[in-house]
Amino acid sequence: MKPARMLIVAFALLVHAAIATASDSRSQAIKSHAPKGITTAFYTCVDKADSDTIAIAACLADEQTRQDHRLNVTYKALLGKLAPKAKGALIRSEREWLKFQAANGEFENSIYGNESVANLQLTQNEMFRICERANALDTYLIVANIQ
Repeated sequence: MKPARMLIVAFALLVHAAIATASDSRSQAIKSHAPKGITTAFYTCVDKADSDTIAIAACLADEQTRQDHRLNVTYKALLGKLAPKAKGALIRSEREWLKFQAANGEFENSIYGNESVANLQLTQNEMFRICERANALDTYLIVANIQ
C-alpha cells in the first residue's frame, strides 16, 4: 500500500474512533472502568453535569459519601457476624486499608498535581477504591452469613 493511501486510511480510522468515543456519554466512559457497585444516581448526575466541573465534583462527592456509607454499614454488619479472632483480623485489616488509602492518596496527589481535572481524577480514584473495599466486605459478609 502506498504511504499516502496508508496515511488516509489511518486518518479515517482515527476520525471514526474519535466519533465513536465522542458519542459515548460521560457516564459510559466512566462505567467502562468503574467497579461494580457504583450507583445509577452517580451516572445520571454525571450525564446531567455534562462538562461543568463543579457539578461533576458534586456528583463525585455525593457518590463517595454513598460508597463510604455502604462500606461502613457492611463493615458493621460483618463485625457482628464474626468470631472474636476473625473480628480482630478484620479490624486490623480495615486499619491497614485506611493507611493504604491515605498513602495512596498522597502518592496520587504528587503525580496528578492540583489542576481541577486532576482533582476530579483523584476524587474518582478514591471513590472507586472505597467502592472496591465495600465490594470486598460484601463478599466477606456473604461468606460469614453462609457459615
